[in-house]
Amino acid sequence: MTSRDSHPRDFESNSAESDFHPTTTHHPSYSNQFAQNSRPLIDSARNGWQSRDPGGLQRGSSSVDDMKSPGWSQMALSVASAPRFRRCVIIYVALFISVLIGWRMLSSRLQEEDSLLHSLDPTTKTQKVGSFGANSPPQFDGLIRMHTLDPELVPGDLVGVDSGESSRKRLIIVGDVHGCKEELVQLLEKVSFSRKGGDHLIFVGDMINKGPDSTGVVELARQLSASSVRGNHEDRILLLRQHMVKTKTLATPDDDEESRFDSRELDQRALARSLSDEQAQWLENCPVILNVGQVPGMGQVVVVHAGLVPGVELEKQDPSSVMTMRTIDLDTHVPSPKKKGMNWAKMFDKHQSKLYSSLKTPTEDPLANTMTVVYGHDAATSLSIRTFTKGLDSGCVKGKKLTALVIEDGGKQSIVQVSCHDYLKE
Repeated sequence: MTSRDSHPRDFESNSAESDFHPTTTHHPSYSNQFAQNSRPLIDSARNGWQSRDPGGLQRGSSSVDDMKSPGWSQMALSVASAPRFRRCVIIYVALFISVLIGWRMLSSRLQEEDSLLHSLDPTTKTQKVGSFGANSPPQFDGLIRMHTLDPELVPGDLVGVDSGESSRKRLIIVGDVHGCKEELVQLLEKVSFSRKGGDHLIFVGDMINKGPDSTGVVELARQLSASSVRGNHEDRILLLRQHMVKTKTLATPDDDEESRFDSRELDQRALARSLSDEQAQWLENCPVILNVGQVPGMGQVVVVHAGLVPGVELEKQDPSSVMTMRTIDLDTHVPSPKKKGMNWAKMFDKHQSKLYSSLKTPTEDPLANTMTVVYGHDAATSLSIRTFTKGLDSGCVKGKKLTALVIEDGGKQSIVQVSCHDYLKE
């Protein structure tokens, strides 16, 4: 009886918690069965967390960390395989490469700018002597390092011409001729060259060698009272001629000469013999540097064959480099005839541009303190006209063009060209 009475109380309490209302109560054993089945369902669940002991996780149970590891790896794999993630990675990689390339280009430019800035005297803003080279260049016996053009031949300003105080003057500066006399005559006709009219002819060197009529070019230059600088080809032929005079082979060749020298050397020896003593002496008198003087709108104009090192005074320039340079090493500041490196003309032009900017004042003419260089030698670059450098070698002997830079009163400049035969293929 006691146990029977306890069932209704259990039922009432359990029914209140579980909201379960049985419809029959007449079965004598139902109350025991119901009491057993009426326990909370949570008591019937058997999960891993129930197997933990009070002191911590059991060795054989599943831990939360064990479940996390595969979850994170799966999540990372899912993210990596997402198209948007791949696009972001590609974008960031491309951005990184672009920044890296840009930084390298900027570093090279900064290095170049630093070289240019260090070649200027910070106190006077003028070009420092010897900042790019040795202060005592080697001596060359019998070599005329520099000559200054007669000021009467230099174009003046337009004011003097308009007022009748000075006559019309023009400088006709011609690029590398290389013995192409026919094209030279055509070019002079095209520019209407006239000595009596106030024109003066200047060559940038390499008048001879390679082409068909080197002696004819030299003779024409002499007849026109032209000026020229010494190019690397004049230098080579003149040195060879001096050697042939010393060895007494200038007039009479050695019996074994044809077997000792290749075809190019034989051509050079033949050219050395073809020059008359007067023509050879005229070439010997050509300076390495021709200082034209001040030209309105151009500053100090200088003619050389190959180039000048920026920041070095004309008297300090190395004659060999002036006849052969193409590039300048940014680290050592040493000029080189090789094509790989910083183009000297580009560097010189930037150097003069910075000098011009530093000297610019409202009351003075800053161009008067700058320098413009007219040169040849670099047929690979061909015609290259910048503000402060004018490259005129346009590959005439290779069948390209023969170029003249015409400088008139007031500093007016123009380019005139004629087409050439390709003598190197004939």
